[in-house]
Amino acid sequence: MRGPIFAFLAATAFAGAGAAGAPLHAQTTSAPADMRMTAARDLAQLVNATNRVEEQLDALLRNMARQAFATDPSLMALGQEYPGADRVFVESIRPIMAEELTRTLPAYNEATAGFFASNFTLAEIGELFTFWSSPAGQALVSSVSGAADYNSMTKEIVDQISTPGTDFTISQDAITKDKQDAAVAGLDRLSASHRAAVIRFGLTPTGRKMARLSSQRNEIDRQWANREPSAEAMARMEKEIPEALLAFMAAEDRKRAAAK
Repeated sequence: MRGPIFAFLAATAFAGAGAAGAPLHAQTTSAPADMRMTAARDLAQLVNATNRVEEQLDALLRNMARQAFATDPSLMALGQEYPGADRVFVESIRPIMAEELTRTLPAYNEATAGFFASNFTLAEIGELFTFWSSPAGQALVSSVSGAADYNSMTKEIVDQISTPGTDFTISQDAITKDKQDAAVAGLDRLSASHRAAVIRFGLTPTGRKMARLSSQRNEIDRQWANREPSAEAMARMEKEIPEALLAFMAAEDRKRAAAK
């Protein structure tokens, strides 16, 4: 069960950021590699700020629970008999995934830095950093993060739940669609001045270069999204989620019995 753990990580690579597991091609500048990588790490940490990733994790879990409890027969029956079970599901899985996030985010930042260092000159990395740290760039980051709903990715996950023994896989199409939807919605929510600044940056050589790399970036995001979670995380999910749901059901039963 890989997708649910890492899908949200890939989804954070929006609009002007991406993740990579290895260099995509020869270095694009004669600047020392350590200088380029240092600047790229700063940019990756700016783009993949932990608080934003955790907000997106919450959105992913809420949507995954909503779709699962609306389509899976067993979960539908559970939700109908015990309203609020979807909330318990989210509350029980969130600490596990948040801990997994803490474990994996440094590697994700390093992979993101590798993407920037391998594909952009030192000057271009500086331009990206300047844009993403500007008021317009920060507004876009916040707006896109808030607009992300992960409908396509969570639908793929939920659709695969009904197939016993399925090794969950997140497709590039789902990742691309969710990122595009969030980017469009996020841009639309910006003020006119911020939207104009984003459009202007997108028309610069560096902005156009970022757009040209989107397909490569999304394929790498797909590979990252399908990485294996830790054995500890899997064991905790298999134990703690059913226990939380059973405890909730027992508590509801006691309330109903007391009300009679």
